[in-house]
Formats: sequence, structure tokens, C-alpha cells
Amino acid sequence: MNPDEFLAKVRYTALRYGMELSRPLVLVSGGPDSVAMLRALVGLGSQPVVLHVDHGLRGEESREDARFVQELCERLGLDFEIRVLKLDGVSNLQERARRERYRLAEELAANLGLDIIATGHTADDVAETVLMNLARGAGLRGVSGIPPVSSSIVRPLIECRRAEILAYLGEIGQPYRTDPTNLTPKYVRNRVRLEVLPVLEELYPGAGVNIARAAALFREDLGVLETLADRAVRWQGEEAVISLEELAAMPRALRCHAIRLAYSRLLPENPPLVSERVEDVLALAAGDEGTKTLDLPGGVVAVRRVTGELALYKYREQREKEAQVVPGEFRFAGWSVQSKEVSRFDAVDAARQEVAYLDAAAGPYKVRLVKEGDVIRPLGLGGTKKVLRAMMDRKVPGDLRRRRPVVVDRLDRVAWIFLGETGEEFKVGEKTEKILRLEVRKIREDE
Repeated sequence: MNPDEFLAKVRYTALRYGMELSRPLVLVSGGPDSVAMLRALVGLGSQPVVLHVDHGLRGEESREDARFVQELCERLGLDFEIRVLKLDGVSNLQERARRERYRLAEELAANLGLDIIATGHTADDVAETVLMNLARGAGLRGVSGIPPVSSSIVRPLIECRRAEILAYLGEIGQPYRTDPTNLTPKYVRNRVRLEVLPVLEELYPGAGVNIARAAALFREDLGVLETLADRAVRWQGEEAVISLEELAAMPRALRCHAIRLAYSRLLPENPPLVSERVEDVLALAAGDEGTKTLDLPGGVVAVRRVTGELALYKYREQREKEAQVVPGEFRFAGWSVQSKEVSRFDAVDAARQEVAYLDAAAGPYKVRLVKEGDVIRPLGLGGTKKVLRAMMDRKVPGDLRRRRPVVVDRLDRVAWIFLGETGEEFKVGEKTEKILRLEVRKIREDE
């Protein structure tokens, strides 16, 4: 493949997937893939800004990589940034380095006002990813490989083989750096690249290209299925929720996609949920023994509730123990709280479960999570009631009760349960001089 043919192939990929490449932030390690991408983009008239991340994992070799990229950018007349990472420990270094690299890229792109980040993933990377995910037991999303476009990230070389890339660099006389860690069998991806794919190529010439092509077809099918599955998933604050009745009525394949979709929306950077865990969630949903929970990878919890829903959410240890109720809006434990003093009591407004009117003079108030032993004197009841029991009577699912905040006064007495009862001592009466109005709502994961 001569240079013009290579550039034409990259241009076709960019047009096919709608990649805007006039001025992207380009991640360049100094290896053949990223160097070929940079040279191709420049050859197509792009004006990229280059980011090189020195992970500091290979001592002087890492510093030489950085110098190589700097000299290349200076020769091409390109703006560039070199950032140095310091990663502690030895566990999962590759994954941690990848995440930090993307974090730096997003940060720099935002600072420079650049909308697009370009990476040098190739068809070989797609084939390797498909084989690894298939071996893990992933479903259609996993065997769809690496998407050409993902949010602000584009991959112009996604349809190019590594052999084509090396031939292009040879034709234009462009040197590149070689990372020796890519040649060691220490990492799974290296073994797939060095041992598995060559055997497949020997048995079925063109296997890598065929796998990458199949992944593209899987992505098209996945898009259709996820559009259908997306209709079944709704968001309640930080939770992805699916009606158990709707789930049971779906074809099995669509049920699996709805669960995988909900999980991937919660953890978009994580690998897809493997088939075995999807089966576990389906079994959970099919049960009939009240509220039950299931822990999933990445700190995600799946729960089947007596209210007839399956919910997935990310478990978060609540770091803030309490928050003062102050005028305006503040957030606590996944909730938005709006607080203001008002001149009159509005009975219609107060009937809404997300609104409470309290006697401001009985404050100051604060918000905290419910505790075992909390009691409240609900309006009109004429006695006390345990807060957790009040939630149970309101059909609040068991897994949500201890995550539900309450408003308390300076003596730690419960004045209001979020979306629930108001305490008798804190009601607004005819002689109330100052009225505090509170309104709460669950915050969506993407807010």
C-alpha cells in the first residue's frame, strides 16, 4: 500500500464514521500506530495538537520516547504537550496508566477548547479485543470490539491493519519507537497478539481482518438491539430501573441487552458485563422472595424489589455524615435539596411528597442518613413511630431505606423523612412566624 492509498483509506474511515479531524488532540506514544496516525492526519490537512504522556515506567527509555515525540512535532511544526505520570504500586499498572492517560487528554482538550481526541487503535486492536472479550464470556457488546467513535474519542486507523501501518511508515521513511513491554508474554493482550492471532492467521489467512469486520457487523446489530432495550430502562436519580413485568415480557436476548445496557451506562469505562453475571441478574429478577440484592463487578448493586422493579446502581460509601440546611440548593447522598423561607403555607404544594413545610424557628436543621432507632411523631398520628417502620409502611424497598436521608433539628429529632412524614413538633401552624420550605429530588448519574 503506497502512502496515497493509506491516506485515502484513513480519509474514507473518517468520512464513514463522521470524524471531525480538522484540529483534534492526538495521543502519540511514539509507537508505530500513533506515529502513523499523526503523519496521516497531517497528510490529510489536519492541524492536530499532540499530547504525549510519559508514564515513567521504563526509566530512560520513557524519556527517550518523549524526546522522540517532541522532535517529531517540532519537525512537523505542531503544537504539543508532554505530561509525566507517577504511578505508585505495581498492581494493574496498564489499566491505571490508560485511565490516567485519558483523564489527562480530556483535561487538556477542555483547557485548549478542543472537542475531539484521536487515538491510534487499529483493526488488529479490534481483533485482539474481540478474542479477549469472547474468551471472558462477553455478549454482543463485548464482541463488537472497539467502536470507531465513542463520545469525543475518534479512532481514524480503526480499519487499518498493523502491517499496512508499518508499510506506510516505511514508504515515507518515518521512524518510530518500540516499547519492549509489548513483546513480553506478561500481559494477556500481548499473548493474544503474539501467540493466538498468528495461529489463526496461519489457519485462516486474513483472520484478523475478518474478526474486525465481524465486529463492525456486530456493532450494527447491537445498535438496533440497544435502541429497543433502551426503551425499557428508565433513570430514577442514580439508578437504572427496569419494570419486572416489562422485563419478563421481553424476548430473552432483549432482556440480556437491557441489563448489559443499564450496567454499561453506570460504568461506561468498564468491560461489558459478562454473560455469567447477566444470567445471575436474570435469576435475581425471576425470584419472588421479596427484596434481594446482588453485587456486580465495579461496585454495582442489582436489586429486585417488592415494588416490581429491577434496579442497578453504583454503591457509594457516604463520606459526608451530615449537611447543614442552608438557603439555596445543596446536595447530599445523591439528593438535591432546595431550601428557602416563604411567607405563607401552601397546602396544595405541601401535599407533594417531595416538599415539606417546617417551622423555621424550630431549627437550625441538618440532613443526615436515617439511623437505627430514629423515631418520628407523624402529623395527626398522636404517637411516635420508628422511621424505618414508616418507610416500610410506605413501601420503600429495603435496600433504599438506609440510604434515605432525614431532616433533624439541633437535638437530632427527626423533623421530616425525605418523601415521607413530617414531625408533629415541626408543623406549620397559625402562630408560626417563619416558614421553611424544603424540596428534594434524586440526582441523575450524569448530573
